[in-house]
Amino acid sequence: MEPFDPISHIENASRILDGTEWPNFHDAIVYSLNFWRGDLRPDENIWIFPTIEAAFELDALEFPYVVDLRFHDCSDIRMAKFDNNNDIDMLSFSFEERGFLRDGITPLLPHVCVTLESGPGRGEPLLTFRCFRIEAIGRRAVPTPPCR
Repeated sequence: MEPFDPISHIENASRILDGTEWPNFHDAIVYSLNFWRGDLRPDENIWIFPTIEAAFELDALEFPYVVDLRFHDCSDIRMAKFDNNNDIDMLSFSFEERGFLRDGITPLLPHVCVTLESGPGRGEPLLTFRCFRIEAIGRRAVPTPPCR
């Protein structure tokens, strides 16, 4: 399976690029993580799985900015030690194969495994989960406190 490339695998990645490159999330600050449980109503054929929206402050050399991302169809969500000190060392992505359709030939859409590595000395990752789709919402100026 090919490696995950944020620029080509994240919808609307161009909205948050730093020039032509994917932004550096090293020492990013997590402003917010919003979890929506989704909307599952099989009788009405509605199948919307959990969504996570995240806002990160990135420390650009001249002008820090905030990046907003939306993760669709999330599962296996694990969060640890979320508090007022939410620096992360890295935001990483990888694909995880899921097997094949009943025909045994056609591969299922892979999961995207997402990890927000905790800052120094924090131990386990701040957040890990799987999703099927990631969307870049945009980038914006750092807001005045309280930051959201």
